[in-house]
Amino acid sequence: MKQLLSIIIALCIPLSVSAAERVVRLATLTDFAPYCFRKDYSAHLAKEVIPPGSNSLQLQGYSWDIVRESFHAMEYTIELRVIPWSRSMHYLKTGKVDAIFPANKTASREQLFIFSRKSVDRTKMVVYTPAKSELQWRDLSSLKGLQVGAVGGWAYGRKWEDSHGIKKVLMDTILQSFQVMDKKRVDAVIGYEQVYDYVLRSNGIAARYKKIGQFGRVVEYLMARKDSAGAERIVLDFDSGHHRLEKSAGLEKIIQEWQ
Repeated sequence: MKQLLSIIIALCIPLSVSAAERVVRLATLTDFAPYCFRKDYSAHLAKEVIPPGSNSLQLQGYSWDIVRESFHAMEYTIELRVIPWSRSMHYLKTGKVDAIFPANKTASREQLFIFSRKSVDRTKMVVYTPAKSELQWRDLSSLKGLQVGAVGGWAYGRKWEDSHGIKKVLMDTILQSFQVMDKKRVDAVIGYEQVYDYVLRSNGIAARYKKIGQFGRVVEYLMARKDSAGAERIVLDFDSGHHRLEKSAGLEKIIQEWQ
């Protein structure tokens, strides 16, 4: 009887039990080309589940490729939400997602969040004016007393965060910033060079403006909440996956594709 019972139990137990699936919940934005932006004619999906070897149906870009391939190298399935940046921050703070990207470091953010060691993109912070502007550039002090447009909710680096005497006018979108400058409601616009240049080129309006200076480079990362269980492991695994890309041809392939 005992032998028969043992046989029955053995038949009911699977021959092999796979390890628990590794899942990371991520959020990012779409109006950030060429780093994160929507595929043409793609439908908005509230949440996508993207296992290793698969790609998003709606999102593309350099930063997305870096993040996706790094996590997939570590056998993570990604639960992706593509939403406005302000909502991404809210989801991160309330624990609805594990991490967001691309995020640069600021003094205020570093109090609450941890960042990956490996970056997801790099860019310069530049100042745009109308093409005929006579504004002379030295550094950010050149903008004191002026109205300067910037997209609200985005971070532009510590120099901008620590600057004083500039009338910072927050906008909803990059394009709106330039439209407001066309109406002479702001004197200049500051932003991420590759991202802002992409918007100007794609709208056929780049010739209307010029870049008069820059105020540093910004490196962006994966960002997670300090007090969230498992956040440190997720960040470390991203770094490990990124390292695997560096050791293979994966990282160079992504760089070449988006140059």
